[in-house]
Amino acid sequence: MTPQQTPLENDWSARRPLTIGISALIILVLGIGCWSYFTQISGAVIAQGVIQVEANRQVIQHPKGGVVGVINVKDGDNVEQGDILLRLDDSYIKAELSIIESQYFELLARQDRLETERDALTKIVFNPAVISKAQEDADVKSLLEGQRNLFNARVISMHDQENQISEQKSQIANQILGIDAQLAASRTQSQLIEEERTDTQALLDKGLAQASRVLALRREEARINGQVGSLQADLGRLNANINTLNINLLQLKNTRREEAIQSLRDIGFRVLELSERRASLMQQLNRLDIRAPMAGTIYGNRIFALQSVVQPAEAMMYVIPQNLPLLVLANIDTIHIDQVYVGQEVALRFAAFSQRSTPEILGKVITLSADVFTDEVTGQKFYQAVLMPNPDELKKLGGLELIPGMPVDVFLKTNDRSALAYFVKPVTDYFTRSFRED
Repeated sequence: MTPQQTPLENDWSARRPLTIGISALIILVLGIGCWSYFTQISGAVIAQGVIQVEANRQVIQHPKGGVVGVINVKDGDNVEQGDILLRLDDSYIKAELSIIESQYFELLARQDRLETERDALTKIVFNPAVISKAQEDADVKSLLEGQRNLFNARVISMHDQENQISEQKSQIANQILGIDAQLAASRTQSQLIEEERTDTQALLDKGLAQASRVLALRREEARINGQVGSLQADLGRLNANINTLNINLLQLKNTRREEAIQSLRDIGFRVLELSERRASLMQQLNRLDIRAPMAGTIYGNRIFALQSVVQPAEAMMYVIPQNLPLLVLANIDTIHIDQVYVGQEVALRFAAFSQRSTPEILGKVITLSADVFTDEVTGQKFYQAVLMPNPDELKKLGGLELIPGMPVDVFLKTNDRSALAYFVKPVTDYFTRSFRED
């Protein structure tokens, strides 16, 4: 204490640093309080996402599998829709198809021949499919020739039988003519003898003729009448034979037609069965050419060697579609779902790129699942949101390429809140839960 300082001054000097410190602390607290109350901070729901394309990757499979015959692509190749990626070996199916087709076209040709016989036509009109196949397959052409030859042989046989019946009818007709002539002669003789007998009987009555002569004429007349009766019986028998031959001729034609109808009925079901089997084999043959379902890039190829075996429904490779909008699939924690809605603005950061040089990309929520999903591994429940980056925002990436499957940090923007609200909310939430009765 100096002689000039009073006791009051000495007391102030001692409390001055403390007063300044307390004042500064009060100003600091008030300043922070005012800042935290008036300063608004943007809120966001943070989620993890992954890039995918609008149409998911397409897995390349074959329903029945087989042996690899041709490999046309490798990982990274760009393909167009319909390009042949792989071709499975077709030797087994072609061999089976060849057997089925030989039976199928043989039955079709036989069917055409039988229809011609049924309709009593003179020339076979073959199915256009059979004719077309015969132009490229010598075996089928041979089948057609065989059916033509068989048809001609059966026609000749039919004509021979008809000619034989006609010849028999002609012979009988000639016999009938002969009998008719004999009948006419016998009737004439009978008439003459009757006249002679009448005259002789008149002479006998006058005593001018012998009775033996009259008896002889009567015997001759009876014999001739018997001969006429026999000839008439023969004539009836011959006419009956002609009727029988006519019936035989009609039966011959009907039998041929009925046989054709029965054969057509028998092979109809077989033709249908072979047709279905042929169509199935041709479909299998076409499926041996495994084509790209869409334009895209090949990846995940697992087929590297010819003659390797592909199991049914085995994933052989994948096609990532090209020129389709990129989307982000994000998993939203269930406790934040009330803050997420369709149309909500989002900010996307791509963890695979440098955070210092890669800008945030803005986008929006386009769909939100109506119910929760469950992770089969962790058991965690989440909602799924589909996000679409704004097309103009993607230009900010420059030459950086976004690849399906790349991880994304997602910030779904919520309402602005003061800093004070952020500080106070954990405390209020704690007390809200603490002051509940059990």
